[in-house]
Amino acid sequence: MRGIVAVAALTLFGIGAAEAETVTINPALTKVIEGAKAEGALSLRSTAALFAGAGGAKRAQDAINKAFGTKLVIEWTPGPAYGPLAAILHQELQAGQPASTDVYTASAVQITGYLDKGLFQKVDWPNLLPDRVTPAMVEGEGRALRFQTVLQGILYNVKAAPWAADINTIADFLKPQYKGKFYTTPFLSGFDVLLADDVWGKPKTEAFVREYAQPIAGLAGCEASDRVASGEIPALFSCTGGSTRREEFRDKGIIDIHIVSDLAQKRENYMAIPANAPHPNAAILYSLYMMTHDGQEDLIYDIIGNDLYDFPDSHVRREVSRLEANGVKFIDVTIDWWRAHPGLDEANTALAKLVREK
Repeated sequence: MRGIVAVAALTLFGIGAAEAETVTINPALTKVIEGAKAEGALSLRSTAALFAGAGGAKRAQDAINKAFGTKLVIEWTPGPAYGPLAAILHQELQAGQPASTDVYTASAVQITGYLDKGLFQKVDWPNLLPDRVTPAMVEGEGRALRFQTVLQGILYNVKAAPWAADINTIADFLKPQYKGKFYTTPFLSGFDVLLADDVWGKPKTEAFVREYAQPIAGLAGCEASDRVASGEIPALFSCTGGSTRREEFRDKGIIDIHIVSDLAQKRENYMAIPANAPHPNAAILYSLYMMTHDGQEDLIYDIIGNDLYDFPDSHVRREVSRLEANGVKFIDVTIDWWRAHPGLDEANTALAKLVREK
């Protein structure tokens, strides 16, 4: 019987002889699988940029059903960005309504404030998938599962803005030769970290942003990677490098990401299950699959372009190691780090007005 279980475990996760990964199907995971089969469905709500919308949901549905022997139907509906969606979920919980998404995905910025409001379920993630999920990947007292690490930097068109690779510090943006050549985000993505007293602090950051607002050519969100690829936007600061590694852009020599040394960050993204999720077992199974080797490679890395640094074979881990060898020091923006630096989100929102109203 033990031999049968071992073979089943390897087959379940699509692991062949070429991979040494071993996954144990324990009673806790079996219970989740059976619960997901009974639920039969999973509801996802997010922006289209996250997991490629409906197409990504179908891809996840096929992979999860094949891996776990389920027949889940995953339905995706368009939704707002991380922050507004969290507010909607909290309103639904207070009103006694089912959550409009079974899985909530966000960074430490959006998720931290809701951890103590009863919005998310506690899950013993390491117990369910001990061969892949370690306690270090779980935050918020079991309510948040770290699944992806993103690196902030200059997203640039290789032909239109080769100069981007010469930006060593963000002060270089103030040099006359770069005036009118770069865009920034209307919410100053990544600048919130600078506001921390143990980084730059509020006075220094505000003084810099007042100068930085003058030479920018325009504003665009980080979803504007297609506009960067077309050359319409030569360079966009500060966004993540995920789009450069997605299937449509990877190794094409069209766009690239350059990490600026004094704004180097590893920003962790999390999955959480709403307390009132209609399909909690299916949601847990979905989240667990994203932590498998195949989930990280085929859904996280191929679709989004960033995987989880914590895994030894992570693509992002190799990139961080390369940059650290060259002297770059990263700030790891986790839930614990964000909790230790209260008020940054509000301060950054006020600061962003300087670039929107210039």
